[in-house]
Amino acid sequence: ARRVVFYGMATSAAVALDSAHKFLRINIPSVSYSDTHMQAISAALLEKRDIAIGISHSGSSKDVVDALRIARQSGATTVCITHHTKSPITKVADIKLYTAARETALRSDAMTSRIAQLSILDVLYVSVALRRYKESLRSIEQTDEALSDKKF
Repeated sequence: ARRVVFYGMATSAAVALDSAHKFLRINIPSVSYSDTHMQAISAALLEKRDIAIGISHSGSSKDVVDALRIARQSGATTVCITHHTKSPITKVADIKLYTAARETALRSDAMTSRIAQLSILDVLYVSVALRRYKESLRSIEQTDEALSDKKF
């Protein structure tokens, strides 16, 4: 992919941000958006060689679904990560990845869904890093060096 854009709202926004950070560290241009206007703007500017990943446990987060729909119309490959196989997000995703997380009474914390989403994205990250091993390792070393040079 030329670039990867992650979309998420609420707890899924933290997962999107974490994923964009990881992919950027291996020199895959990546960004995450949790603002609805930024999601729509970025989705409209995607192209055929881009990937848009929408993260939504329910699969019904209107803003994430809309961003993925716009990204698909723009020609990007769309991926969803959700728990619900028949949710609206699956209708706008070219590739569908499903979690097996059930929320508990503490659902407002979205603990199990967040861990499941992170697990899927970590597997994708490691797979891409291994496929581009030398370049990924070099990028990680360069960014480690840049960060260690900072005087805090």
